[in-house]
Amino acid sequence: MPPKWYRHVMRVLSESQVVLEVRDVRYPEETRWEKLHRLEDVFNFTRVVVLNKADLVPRAEAERVKEEVELKENVPTVYVSARERMGFRHLRRTIYEVAPEVETVRVGVVGFQNVGKSTIINALTRRSAAETSRRAGYTRGKQWVRGGRKLLVIDSPGVIPTDEAAAEAVALDPDVLEDPMEPALGVIERVVREYPGALFDRFGVDESKDPWKILRDISERLGKDLRTTAKLLLREWVDGSLVEIYRTTRDDLTEASELEVGGTAQRLVEETLREIEEVAPEGIPPSAATVRGILTRLAYGKNVDGVGFGTVRLGEYGVGVSVGDRYYDRMVRRLRRELGGEVVSEERFRVGANGRKAVVLVTKGR
Repeated sequence: MPPKWYRHVMRVLSESQVVLEVRDVRYPEETRWEKLHRLEDVFNFTRVVVLNKADLVPRAEAERVKEEVELKENVPTVYVSARERMGFRHLRRTIYEVAPEVETVRVGVVGFQNVGKSTIINALTRRSAAETSRRAGYTRGKQWVRGGRKLLVIDSPGVIPTDEAAAEAVALDPDVLEDPMEPALGVIERVVREYPGALFDRFGVDESKDPWKILRDISERLGKDLRTTAKLLLREWVDGSLVEIYRTTRDDLTEASELEVGGTAQRLVEETLREIEEVAPEGIPPSAATVRGILTRLAYGKNVDGVGFGTVRLGEYGVGVSVGDRYYDRMVRRLRRELGGEVVSEERFRVGANGRKAVVLVTKGR
């Protein structure tokens, strides 16, 4: 008898007209289910490859991977960030373009563990219809959720389990890996190659050593055993925090620098920074939470428009405020570049009657 996961995946495929194959944009081959394309004619669905976690790579890299998959597999491909709700307008348009001419399109979602299937369902349906968890294989049950007038999305994705051979893709929850050491060494090797300086910045280790010695040095600095250190590295790699400030490319810098400041957002930033200069005790680091309180009070009941950005130096401390960009991570990166130094505190929140995104960053030194 086929395993339970296989029967469930087959049901998803048989009931869907469009199937989204979710992969990790960093590991498009390792998170590919080879068998899926052979089942298209069997179940009469159209496949769309969705490269998730695009916020964890430079945009140029996401574009390169997308073009490579499309050319190699001859399949419509879209990159998105489920966490940042980025790319879903394009994904919806692609679904409608490839779907049959029916009143309501039924969409199924399949992929390896922890590539973000449930989060994609939430974004498509614009609500938390599918529960999500870091634990692989968490989603259970099945129901169709309306994702607009013409879209029905199954809220129980087809979970395809990976094996130890695919562990390097870090599609599994690090906590359930039988041996986290080899995948962690693979991550160290890749980070040193693609994000030089990230491990030194995060842990203060010498990146010229071989991966095993780097892992051992990180373990000693953290005061943890090697297995625990390996799991921590994998978790930070999965959520992107390990290389957070090293993902910026020249295109990203240009895009951020060309965001036109102005409107209500810029006035609020300037008023907030003037007020924090007046109330911050000399020699005491200002709290990001305090700055957040000032900005929230000033924006209360207002519709905030435009983009605001500004920084101020208070002795050895720097305070930066950004309002109105679409992406929290981009605001943080820009503030860190402008302020320099070590991050003391950070706040991410929404302000104003229309809920615009805002970030406050406090750093020490330059």
